[in-house]
Amino acid sequence: MILSSHAYLPTARKASVHFVAENWAAMGHRIHFATVGYSWLSAFKRSHRFHALRKQQNNRFTRYRENLHAGCYLPLIHGFSSSNALLRELGHQLMRRYGRHLPGFVVERIREADLVVIESGTPLAFVELVRRVNPSARMLYFCRDLLSSVGASDVLRNIERRHVGTFDAICVPSRRLGTLLPPGGKVVYVPQGVDGTAFDAADVSPYPAGSRNAVVAGDMLFDQSVILALSQAATEVTFHLFGVRWNGAAPGNVRLHGEQGFEVLAPYIRHADFGIAPYCYSDGNAYLAESSLKLLQYSYCGLPIIQPDTIATSRGNEVYYRASGESDWRGVVERALAVRHPFGGSEEIPSWRTVAERTLVSVFP
Repeated sequence: MILSSHAYLPTARKASVHFVAENWAAMGHRIHFATVGYSWLSAFKRSHRFHALRKQQNNRFTRYRENLHAGCYLPLIHGFSSSNALLRELGHQLMRRYGRHLPGFVVERIREADLVVIESGTPLAFVELVRRVNPSARMLYFCRDLLSSVGASDVLRNIERRHVGTFDAICVPSRRLGTLLPPGGKVVYVPQGVDGTAFDAADVSPYPAGSRNAVVAGDMLFDQSVILALSQAATEVTFHLFGVRWNGAAPGNVRLHGEQGFEVLAPYIRHADFGIAPYCYSDGNAYLAESSLKLLQYSYCGLPIIQPDTIATSRGNEVYYRASGESDWRGVVERALAVRHPFGGSEEIPSWRTVAERTLVSVFP
């Protein structure tokens, strides 16, 4: 049983929890994937995804492949985190109440589960409820991010501190992230993986012949000012943004593709001239150098990567810009375009099957 803030939908972007769930199902395990953190309030902020979830998974499980069913808990309102001072306390109160109840279709699967996976974020609100429903199940904290980095509420941070030592294992994609968690937990490092088969099969370019193209996959800690500066400095390059919400009018050479399934995204990454990881940096999110999925996907495809000098990696395909104030954006683009990047994959990056196996071993040694 997986409790996740991510939606399992054919049109939704894939996070690591999706790849792990699919590989567990392929290994023969029966998987139920429940999305939490949505309600009818989501119709105003995440309308497209809300309506897709309501149509396909409204308080029920739907079969998507052998051994894998996905459903969404959709109450009238849900607990949320907010940086708005006026909404923050309301969000705290709602989060406390939200975590006291799950619908029957989820509770039934928790009762019969051998393993309950709690992903970092809103799913933490249900830790105590899960323990009461099935005290014999093993529990895995699938921690992908530092809660402070993603703006999680104080309620969720307090739950993490109180329960970090009660999980059978805490699986992290970055050693640095593991050191930043509250003390007392059984932390196991399992690096992120790459779905090489999707990239290997994406042999037809979606780009016009002779064109120059850059890609951004995902909006985590997205710094719009970086893309704006790059697009203005290199008007001959088209910048393709996936899963990114843009504020205001986008420049003519910026294409907003919205949220797409991974099979749609894969050829755009493989055939791009370079990838971009425009992270807003703070001291707490340096762990992204190890855990960033987009950095691994770009690297698998051999792309040069434009990234801030505060997120330091050592794969040899980095093209850094000064996060404290870059003065030569044209030069940054020219350095990226000058890098040769034959496609061939990387043997150093594990497959998701390997990641799924190692994740399971962390809680069932």
